[in-house]
Amino acid sequence: MVKTLYIIILLLVSIVGCSNQEGEQVNIEFENKLIVEKHTGTECQYVQIKEITERETVDIVYKIFKNARWEGASDKSTYPDFRINDNYAIWILLPDNRIKMRIESLDKNTFLFGGLNHLKSHSIFI
Repeated sequence: MVKTLYIIILLLVSIVGCSNQEGEQVNIEFENKLIVEKHTGTECQYVQIKEITERETVDIVYKIFKNARWEGASDKSTYPDFRINDNYAIWILLPDNRIKMRIESLDKNTFLFGGLNHLKSHSIFI
């Protein structure tokens, strides 16, 4: 489990440089832990799959959120595949090999390009 978590963090750090550089930076509110939930397939139902409390890991994830370029949100046509702390929504976009993230409270989106095949091969979110 810890090894998988570090793979997630390394992947996010490696692909954040490929995120869309247009847009704006936003103020991200830091929390002491990350609660990761997965969509169950039932309308608006999620189940907690991880609780991350390790300070270094939490800091890295929030650094990625802070450094991303956020734009106004577009549509909300489907439920996110994952949520973090009920404020960050994550979609896995196939076959584009992208990850879409949204800050729900600010209605802002960003895209992270690449790395989805790596996520799938290590069953990170699954």
